[in-house]
Amino acid sequence: MIGVVFALLASLVWGTAPLLFKLGLRGEVPPILALMVHNLSAFLLAFLLTLAFGYKLDYPLKELLLIALGGIMSGFLGLFFFFLAVKRGDVSVVSPIASTSPLWASLMAFLLLGEPLGPLRLLGIVLVVLGTVLISLSSGR
Repeated sequence: MIGVVFALLASLVWGTAPLLFKLGLRGEVPPILALMVHNLSAFLLAFLLTLAFGYKLDYPLKELLLIALGGIMSGFLGLFFFFLAVKRGDVSVVSPIASTSPLWASLMAFLLLGEPLGPLRLLGIVLVVLGTVLISLSSGR
């Protein structure tokens, strides 16, 4: 149950952040600079919390490299493309489209991790795609 609470909190935070990104990117700040500020602020807060909670720093290198690769993909590439989208498009359109990442995660988890992909999950994927199509069509572009 606590996992669901944290997921809902993540959703709330991730649903609010694009509004701040759009406001910050309305002017002359280039997306790459916005990305640097975003990641630097996230790094500094994570670093301070790591120190404050006294976490050790000696974890298996393979695990840290996989997390680093995920960070490069989501914290750099994904956000860079998202910032470009937010700067040039409407948050109400680009944010739901970018939020289809569970679709890709479910498909890759099925293919690469062998996680089950039953009828309800497939229906959920279809609904995500349909919702994204409807939102995109509603933009009139």
